[in-house]
Amino acid sequence: MISEKEILKKVLKIELRARFLAQQLFTGKYASSFKGKGIEFSEVRPYAPGDDVRSIDWNITARMNAPYIKEFTEERQLSVVFMLDIGASMHFGTSEKMKREYATEVASLLAWTSARNGDKAGLILFSSGIEKYIPPRKGRFHIMRIIREMLYAEPTARASDIQGALEFASRVFGKKSIIFVFSDFFTLDDARKLRILSSKHDVIGLRVRDRSEVTLPECGMVRIKDSVSARRCFADFSSRASRKIFSQRLSAEERMLDSLFNSAGCDLLKLSTGDDYVPPLLNLFRTRSRRR
Repeated sequence: MISEKEILKKVLKIELRARFLAQQLFTGKYASSFKGKGIEFSEVRPYAPGDDVRSIDWNITARMNAPYIKEFTEERQLSVVFMLDIGASMHFGTSEKMKREYATEVASLLAWTSARNGDKAGLILFSSGIEKYIPPRKGRFHIMRIIREMLYAEPTARASDIQGALEFASRVFGKKSIIFVFSDFFTLDDARKLRILSSKHDVIGLRVRDRSEVTLPECGMVRIKDSVSARRCFADFSSRASRKIFSQRLSAEERMLDSLFNSAGCDLLKLSTGDDYVPPLLNLFRTRSRRR
């Protein structure tokens, strides 16, 4: 069993890298990628060359006999929620990291980036049911607790009920939040719950797969185990027919997942445990900034 000292060491290691990346690369891009809760009136001031004429307050302009404009500021503080699938299929990895650990590193970076913008962070862990819910709050120790739970919370079931987790999030969060959903999405086959959640919140899916789940390794006859049912069987990974079937099923699955997220109006970022997550995250932020 892992010791408390080892747990703290792991959490601090992830925290250190996340805080560095948040400070160096992500803070400004995050603020321009995710909208605040709304726009509120700030002040009226004299018009200056270059100001948008659509902002002129004509009532005050008439009274003062000089052009004045209204200024508005964005209400910035948001709740950022991390939903992590901790079902058995996320406890898999052929590279140096399990999918769950990789997802935790990405979430830690996003948590520290949001914290630097004054946002609160919360957590939902789920398998076949809701395993843990931590309401959004601020503070370093709060984020460290989130990292710890993402890494080490023990699931009570092997299966994953993504639909149930999405429904729980819809019930719990009233005000608009940013919701990052981390999963391999093997069990997502319907967009209705995703669509309901995204009608109130900004939902981003982060599909995490192991490299071997995306590209079949050439290693001959292998004994494999289903992570959810625990059934075992043999598969010939060197067989041309097997590789063709795998490729066809993967392509069909990718198209279905893209279609589900598109129909729900949500962004989907596809990540692989063998790859650096920084470039695709930066690309996601740039894409969202251009859409604002």
